Amino acid sequence: MRSFSYLTRTTLVLAFAFVTLHKGVGARQEPDDGTSVVSEAATFKVEVVTEDMDVPWTMEFLPDGTALVGEREPGTLYRLDVKTGTRAAISGLPDMLRDRKLSSGLFDVRAHPDFAQNGWVYLAYGIGNAEGNGLAIDRFKLSDNALSDGERLFESTPKIAGKWHFGGRMIFSNGYLFLTTGDGYDHSALAQKLDAHAGKILRLHDDGRLPDDNPFVGVDGALPEIWSYGVRNPQGMDAHPVTGEIWTNEHGPQGGDEINIARAGKNYGWPVITYGEEYGGGPIGDGITHKQDMEQPLYYWVPSIAPSGMEFYGSDVFPRWRGNLFVGALAKTHINRLVIDGDRVMHEERLLVDKGWRVRFIEEGPDGHLYFGVDAGMIMRLVPAN
Repeated sequence: MRSFSYLTRTTLVLAFAFVTLHKGVGARQEPDDGTSVVSEAATFKVEVVTEDMDVPWTMEFLPDGTALVGEREPGTLYRLDVKTGTRAAISGLPDMLRDRKLSSGLFDVRAHPDFAQNGWVYLAYGIGNAEGNGLAIDRFKLSDNALSDGERLFESTPKIAGKWHFGGRMIFSNGYLFLTTGDGYDHSALAQKLDAHAGKILRLHDDGRLPDDNPFVGVDGALPEIWSYGVRNPQGMDAHPVTGEIWTNEHGPQGGDEINIARAGKNYGWPVITYGEEYGGGPIGDGITHKQDMEQPLYYWVPSIAPSGMEFYGSDVFPRWRGNLFVGALAKTHINRLVIDGDRVMHEERLLVDKGWRVRFIEEGPDGHLYFGVDAGMIMRLVPAN
């Protein structure tokens, strides 16, 4: 667990960082002074891959090196050539709840681990209407930029008049599909209820079947898809490259953003315990941060950074970043680099702090570059300065 004195030291170190952009092969130069970014463990440049998007929300690389990129509220999906920046629209998308006021649309896209053989693509998206909504996961065959053969694998229950907190991140690990669900904002109490999917981490087989060893299988009144519970609005999820365990981040209210390792049957406390407070001040519930049988966060932020997508980095392109965890930040407009030792966060560095970019996702490419999308409608990548 970090301390506030640690944050002070980190802030002083990061104050010396400077950020600029440089033109690279196949990418446009963002207006800047042309110098490299000298950070604690790497010197890099930022290339713009594509732009003029409506808040790029998710990105998934395919075996051929192209990537699927999605926009949330428009509910659109493209195949992106990362070398040229050109995009081709994907057809055959399902009907979904597209609503900016509810922050609903297309949340995530993931390719099956055996995509090269089976062609399966998985979509997580909003369904329903303002009075009753939730999450669905469908899978489709992708061929020639068209989706077909759709199958409904999961649909959340109960439907709620939710807004802003859908969750909707997916990851494959150890042969299973994991999904995050948010608490629906005004329905936070559901995060503690095992008869509701809201505020949970869920675990399924790749075809939607229930794993027999899920922790609440056979428990009266509990939904068997639940893997862990008591979370607020998880926006980032990745599998640890060594252990395969699922790491998540979630938005706290005002303060109290968290990183957790989602373990079977564990209760992560929301909204009973939190390091945050009500918007505008004041305690949430009893204002407590600890309670028996509720897990402490692995790491947390006060004040909030508003974490988004996150990625364990595994390439040797940036050798000193290997094994680090990268987290996008919306409120603090930067990329967080976290140095991990086992289950501990040992150090934090904040990159691109002066750009004002609300970072929505981070994805490592097959080229070893780190790709990220920002609310300003751009997808960019970090590349070595040399």
